[in-house]
Amino acid sequence: MLPAVLDRLHQLYTPDNLIKVLLATIHIVFILVAGLVVLRLIDSALKRIWYIVPPGDSAHSRRVVQRAETLRHIVVSVGRIVLWSFASIMIVGELGFQTGTLLTGAGILGLAVGFDAQSLVKDVISGFFILLEDQYGIGDSVKIGEMEGTVEHMTLRTTVLRNFEGHVHVVPNGSIVSVSVLNRDWARAVVDVTVPHTVEIGRLFRSLEATAARLSSEYPDNLMGRPKLLGIEKLSEDGATVRMAVKTKPSKRPEVTREWRRLVWEDLDREGIQLAYKHNT
Repeated sequence: MLPAVLDRLHQLYTPDNLIKVLLATIHIVFILVAGLVVLRLIDSALKRIWYIVPPGDSAHSRRVVQRAETLRHIVVSVGRIVLWSFASIMIVGELGFQTGTLLTGAGILGLAVGFDAQSLVKDVISGFFILLEDQYGIGDSVKIGEMEGTVEHMTLRTTVLRNFEGHVHVVPNGSIVSVSVLNRDWARAVVDVTVPHTVEIGRLFRSLEATAARLSSEYPDNLMGRPKLLGIEKLSEDGATVRMAVKTKPSKRPEVTREWRRLVWEDLDREGIQLAYKHNT
């Protein structure tokens, strides 16, 4: 095969065929540039989808932007494959080779490889349905099996997650059995406080109610409702566990939880209420 290619190139690059070679080169460059321009236009159009979303619906707008970003990643990924496939065929044709023979060989090779590519087909089909059903998208915080993180990149074959520590997880779409989306529409911050049995429960509740009001006044933009004191969640030998909860914006749950614990610590310390600790025997 290689000697035939070299011989053909030698025939093309003779002084008599200089014009033909020049035209072929121009055609090849035009094919590549045109393909790249088409990809760039598609990419640019998908980036601007959110402009058509009516103003005033921030949650819907945010979801449209996330889905457009997901669609952009997948379309660009698939577009590159299609572009380079067609460009390769057209470039081979410009060099004077028979594309029919090339396609026949590629078909036979694809059939031979296809029997060992079932997992690849499964990944692609799963990725298609993830996109079609809008199960999750770029920017979503998800938990897939034991892996948790923010979706940074998606193709029809894989989903790329980055966790809080910065670790990157590449998950084949075909291996995803179930997925938990952690930031869809709203989240709930939950804070538990365990105190000894000697603490007066009424005094504790009044202190925690004041802390909840303080949280509402200091972080109104992060909350989606009033903090609630749910009551005693558990009784154990260590003490009584009281649970509080509040709805938050999806991305603000960790921040609200941390700040709420800080406020509880400050207010309980000011009131002289001690937290329970486990006795080691």
